[in-house]
Amino acid sequence: MKRQLAFAIGSCICVTAHAQNSVTLYGLIDNGISYVSNQSGHGNVFASSGNIVGNRWGLTGSEDLAGGLKAIFRLENGLTGTNGTFQQGGRMFGRQVYVGLSDPTFGTVTMGRQYDSVVDYLGPRSLAQSFVGGLEFVHPMDNDNFGDFFRLNNSVKYTSIDYDGLKFGGLYAFSNKAGGFNDNRAFSAGATYVRGPLTLSASFMQIDHAGDGAAGALDGSSTSGDATFHAERQQVWGAGVNYVVGAATFGLVWSESHMTNATSVNRGSSFTPVSTGSPADLRFNNFEANVRYLINPAWVVAASYTFTLGSYSSASVSAKPKWNQFNVMTAYSLSKRTDLYLMAEYQTVSGAAGTIFNGAFIGGSGGPSSTNHQFLTSAGLRVRF
Repeated sequence: MKRQLAFAIGSCICVTAHAQNSVTLYGLIDNGISYVSNQSGHGNVFASSGNIVGNRWGLTGSEDLAGGLKAIFRLENGLTGTNGTFQQGGRMFGRQVYVGLSDPTFGTVTMGRQYDSVVDYLGPRSLAQSFVGGLEFVHPMDNDNFGDFFRLNNSVKYTSIDYDGLKFGGLYAFSNKAGGFNDNRAFSAGATYVRGPLTLSASFMQIDHAGDGAAGALDGSSTSGDATFHAERQQVWGAGVNYVVGAATFGLVWSESHMTNATSVNRGSSFTPVSTGSPADLRFNNFEANVRYLINPAWVVAASYTFTLGSYSSASVSAKPKWNQFNVMTAYSLSKRTDLYLMAEYQTVSGAAGTIFNGAFIGGSGGPSSTNHQFLTSAGLRVRF
């Protein structure tokens, strides 16, 4: 592994020296201490990592091919800041790895392991995908992927240029399966429009046979998989809006996630999915209201409320679980690259009796509550480089 890493860095340095590329090394470490009121029946104080955003380091670069056309690449690793291990199932560059071409007139095409259009366009309207808010604010089980829980392998992505405030794009991820072109493939599309203080976004994603095997768009293996849900079909769509008033930014976002014939769910505490019992149709409608306020250039506060209306239907169980989650956080910048933060979340769930969701579970809490409510708070230090 060390030899592979050294080769990757050495290769980039050589390219820089001989082809005069632009190559940048970057990263982020977010470590803290958290308290959860109920983690599988017990309160717990624990060292935590990636409470707001995932820890990472990476290389990105470009080469001028003349006429404005550029070759671009990115290699981005995810790591656990408390013990140094790789995340994303132990992948060396599990967060992102792609290569492509960028043109100032026609846009950008990239190929590799990449984020879907929900992450690119709709997620930023939520505090669940934000440098103010973050991973502890995700919707239940990150059912809409606002928290970037998974990436799509074998993908080709197009991203447009800015057309007077309008940006759009789409992605297709191949199954790589002979005789099974639709088996574990994915596609998505999205758009964002910015006009003055107003930002509007919408997106859609579909994964067929999500998590069916390790070679397709969404790796579903038990030890290194990305799949949050294993299902015959997974669809996510939604819309959101942000509006800036002075030092405040107000946001509303709605998303709906539908899983047809789901067989298991990764609830976030490990890479081992939890079986739904018999195949179940799952539906989540997430409604989020949020606000961010800049007290001064160094001090920001934020809050959000999410209501999720669920539906669980199988041969033996029919339920309508409901989640309520309240989130607050504040961050103070010691410099342009370093800040301290404090955040807290409270979640309740009802109507989930007889299902695997019968217990509150906040993202980042380390495990589901043995009751229908859970409280989590984290304080930490975040450094970018």
